[in-house]
Amino acid sequence: MRLAFGGIFLLLLSACGGKVEPVSNYLNLHDSVAYVGKETCKQCHFDIFQSFMQTGMGQSIAKTTKEKSAIPLDEKSVLKDSFSGFSYHPFWDADTFKLKEFLESHERIETVDYVIGSGHHTNSHLWEENGYLHQLPFTYYTQDSTLDFPPGFENGHNSRFSRKIGLECMSCHNAYPNLVLGSENKYNKIPEGIDCERCHGAGGEHVKRKMAGEIIDTSKHIDYSIVNPAKLPIDKQFQLCMRCHLQGNAVLAEGKSFYDFKPGMDLSEVLSVFTPRYENDESFIMASHVDRLKQSACFNQAEISCITCHDPHHSVRTTSVGFFNNKCASCHEVCEEKPQINTDCVSCHMPKSGSSDIPHVLITDHKIGVHHSDSITEKGVFLGLFSINNTNPTDKTIAKAYLYQFEKFDAETYLLDSAEQYLNKLALAQSFQERIQLYFLKHDYSSILNVVNALDEVVLDKQSYDNDHAWTAYRIGAAYHFMEQENTAIEYYQKAINLAPFVLDFQMKLASAYTGNKQLKEAESTYRILLAEFPKNESAWCNLGFTLLQQQNFREANNCYEKALALNPQHIQSLLNKAALMLMLGDISQGKLYLKKVLRAQPNHPKAVVLLKEING
Repeated sequence: MRLAFGGIFLLLLSACGGKVEPVSNYLNLHDSVAYVGKETCKQCHFDIFQSFMQTGMGQSIAKTTKEKSAIPLDEKSVLKDSFSGFSYHPFWDADTFKLKEFLESHERIETVDYVIGSGHHTNSHLWEENGYLHQLPFTYYTQDSTLDFPPGFENGHNSRFSRKIGLECMSCHNAYPNLVLGSENKYNKIPEGIDCERCHGAGGEHVKRKMAGEIIDTSKHIDYSIVNPAKLPIDKQFQLCMRCHLQGNAVLAEGKSFYDFKPGMDLSEVLSVFTPRYENDESFIMASHVDRLKQSACFNQAEISCITCHDPHHSVRTTSVGFFNNKCASCHEVCEEKPQINTDCVSCHMPKSGSSDIPHVLITDHKIGVHHSDSITEKGVFLGLFSINNTNPTDKTIAKAYLYQFEKFDAETYLLDSAEQYLNKLALAQSFQERIQLYFLKHDYSSILNVVNALDEVVLDKQSYDNDHAWTAYRIGAAYHFMEQENTAIEYYQKAINLAPFVLDFQMKLASAYTGNKQLKEAESTYRILLAEFPKNESAWCNLGFTLLQQQNFREANNCYEKALALNPQHIQSLLNKAALMLMLGDISQGKLYLKKVLRAQPNHPKAVVLLKEING
């Protein structure tokens, strides 16, 4: 039976010869096909595997080892944040990589669990606690041999140990991780490195057929049990690379997640990527290869994709200049700009320059053309958000793009005004979640309640990887909480937690609403559940301490404040609460000490100033 089936399959294939066939013919794109992992692929494709593992993709993330880390460390490898005063020293404790944060008597040490980044440009670092993944506040920039803060941590924005690594980030920097449904950044399993199946699709069907003895001569026929990107139509090849080499403001299509793109699909079926455009702006971000290439005459006048010039199985570091020159020479006989120089087309027509989002790196500009250094000017007025991969995004998608741009990248009020213009084109029932998000970002809580009251029914019952319904329930709860309608706030916060029990911010808000409603035991229980799940949340320790203080449990309240301050000695509310507790217990000198610590962290803090004046008066 197996041989007969394989023979029939070969006969079906023989009719199409070596042609590129419709993507729907591929058998491994169905959701029922299992992923098998790169180690399984390695068994039959060893040479390709070995070569691929030397590429930036193959080395995109790994557990920390001395071989993986590019940082040359010594006792002087210290990074200081001049804004907060915190200093950071990465060091090896035997074979365990660690990061020490210190400030005066404070010392906090976390294990560096993962190195993210191939080392071609950077090594950044992640730490994991009970499956929750966060970024650590140091990056090694390999091109400059510089230890510095990661992008977004600079200039007074050091978020220390709290930057969450969510599915959007992990799904491009890695093979598909196993994210816990109902969380933002908790993982059951984290693979190591982008793998074969990100570009070839799930391998379960392919392995099953090969094990059954079905062999296909791929020099003559297409093996439809696995996607070979080289056999895809050229636009589909481009869509595949676009999935991760088109950085920007990503808006998921309705009902889709970052897991849902498969080789052979149009990216717009899953998400639309937006970028802000400005007058006279030639700057670009790190992973903007597709955006820049699409602006090139080469792209617009010829059928090319990324794999026209790149072999994904081989590192660009080991690819000769001549290889790329030959690609150029296949269309261009001579260099028209400098005909006497025909040895390195890329250095002139795709020069290296800095990106606008990552410091200390030089990357190849994929806008192929004649570049003049004096042509780049200061960017002018904002022209709007434009989708790079979707020529006809819906009004709702565009509205979401403006909301996300405000929330994630650039908190300018005109972005919210634009979002509102697009939402006003839609019926309330079609756009109520986006309207609630808009008013939440505007801190316009009465308008959120107006939206809720205008609806016949608010249905929020869907679990998803983006926690869409859960966030809407949370925002509605926040509106009722602000309006001091605590019972209804608790109802919506609980709904958010039911949908996303591992988004810890929801637990925090529920406990806060319980406190506001004088339900202190319920608040205490909620904080303890949160801290059992993730014990390194200084705000939860602080709030638990306040709840215990209200129950006259001074000793345990003090222990909670100490735990919060051990995690973050500049946690303002913990310092204030500790000062208040000391004053309540009659220890004036300790109360003044903690108020002074507040003022060292935040000079002229109004509460600390007033309290100190009262004490001294």
